[in-house]
Amino acid sequence: MNRSFLKRALTGLVTAAIFATGSLTLLPGDKVSADTTSLFTLSGSAHIQDIGNVAATQDESGLLKLGTEGQSKRLEEITINFTNNSGIEGSLEYRVHVQDIGWMDWVTAGGAAGTEGQSKRLEGIEIRLTGALAATYAVEYSAHIQDYGDAQGNVYDGALAGTTGESRRVEEIRVKIVERAAYSAMGVKYRTHVQDQGWESTWATDGAPAGTTGKSRRLEGITISLTGAQYSGSIQYNTHVQDYGWLPEKAKDGEMSGTQGKSKRLEAISIELTGDIANYYDVYYRVHAQDIGWMAWAKNGENAGTAGGGKRLESIQIVLVAKGAGNPGNVSGIESNYTSAYKDVLPDRYQFFDFQATYEKNGALTGMDVSAWQGEINWTAVKNAGVDFVIIRLARCSSETQEMAFDTKFMQNYQGAKDAGLMVGAYYYCTRGDCDSVRSDVNAICDYLDSNNISLDFPLAFDWEEYSKMAQWGIPDVNALNQLWYAYIDEMGKRGRDVMIYSSKWYLDNWWDVAGKTVWVANWVPQTNYKGEYYFWQVTSTGEVDGIKGVVDLDVYYPMGHKAYAGS
Repeated sequence: MNRSFLKRALTGLVTAAIFATGSLTLLPGDKVSADTTSLFTLSGSAHIQDIGNVAATQDESGLLKLGTEGQSKRLEEITINFTNNSGIEGSLEYRVHVQDIGWMDWVTAGGAAGTEGQSKRLEGIEIRLTGALAATYAVEYSAHIQDYGDAQGNVYDGALAGTTGESRRVEEIRVKIVERAAYSAMGVKYRTHVQDQGWESTWATDGAPAGTTGKSRRLEGITISLTGAQYSGSIQYNTHVQDYGWLPEKAKDGEMSGTQGKSKRLEAISIELTGDIANYYDVYYRVHAQDIGWMAWAKNGENAGTAGGGKRLESIQIVLVAKGAGNPGNVSGIESNYTSAYKDVLPDRYQFFDFQATYEKNGALTGMDVSAWQGEINWTAVKNAGVDFVIIRLARCSSETQEMAFDTKFMQNYQGAKDAGLMVGAYYYCTRGDCDSVRSDVNAICDYLDSNNISLDFPLAFDWEEYSKMAQWGIPDVNALNQLWYAYIDEMGKRGRDVMIYSSKWYLDNWWDVAGKTVWVANWVPQTNYKGEYYFWQVTSTGEVDGIKGVVDLDVYYPMGHKAYAGS
């Protein structure tokens, strides 16, 4: 007979028997294993608040119960006895987390764990099998927790049942030995401590989001556990916490990572699998970060989130994926809107997500200007970062020779930006000293655009900024300088193209004739006080955008035009 069929049939018979007897209460997501009651015997006792020592009970399914339910009585001490009749070497051990004490030492089956006569509650427990026995069988257990009841569900093999750091009593513990082979899949469950809300009362599972979005609430702590007992092993994790950095100790299997009651945000997290399960599964996780949104998936110990920029984590998804199967993509209907899983936020860089949050309001759009200096650009990443538009250098004149040449990256950048769905403009960096040369350049530029079927979304910008060389190039005064601008306007008009001028605020205020013209002002301050009307504003030269190595100029575009005013 096919072994997988036999296993399914056996599991089905055991499931039917349990439902028929009503002896085992199943929680959501629980699986039922083959019968182990003939191989292992569990017994024990519990010291219960106001009651004293009470013998544990075991039902027909092999489920051992210690404590009470529905009486609000804390467990203070437990003893679990374990008889192994399987012929496989190994035993059972456990440890408890006690009020005001923390984790106590591991004790072997038959030993007492906790306190008596001190009125201290048990808050959590970890149980595991030892020796060769742990390769074939697993210990499945759960805790009935103050305020949470049975919401935590079952855990396995040394994971935390209960809580730590929450001052919640454990009222009942349930323990059962199960066969590993009866479990067909592993999973993960997790919950977060959320600003102003505290610990979530439900555990998210297998990619469901934990935390909040759209409420500006920081995550402050997290617990993560594996579900299923198909393979042995652990899930461990570490968090980057406000003012602390990466915590010195990793948490594992349901322990808390982060802080509670200190109002400290989580900023990044790493998660990994250890033990046998790591040979069969990858753990993927992604975070929703302040001002960024859902970042890309990280996996197997990689960092997710940000560091250095004070950005809070607001939500998280975690999922196990079969080893080597790859990125899980859209999970729970959520798509990543940022192409990196983690970002070091450098203090001297203006992050695009901060820039966008500051300036993209009242109809304004945010973008950048680039040239060959930016090298290879990942335009899909740029678009996913939230960039609306780009102005690309089309041509430049050499400051030394004054010869005009097209930017070596223009066509590549133009096509990449268009394919990514960005609005695209262009600029001409001019060092000419005479009007005829300007007119010649304009015609060369227009011929190039026409022959390559290039369509621009904005007026073609004129950029002249070699003011220190005016005398060298035979430009005697500001009036002569403006003649170059007039020649550009006139010749572009003959070719049916609109124009705008790029310059810094001081020169726009004092030198250039821009009356009635489209202006792109460069003023690297948080709020420009340029008084003329402008459509584009270059805010900084130290921008950082996903998809671009190094810094880049960041710009704001006002489709309806704009005038500076206090508070704008």
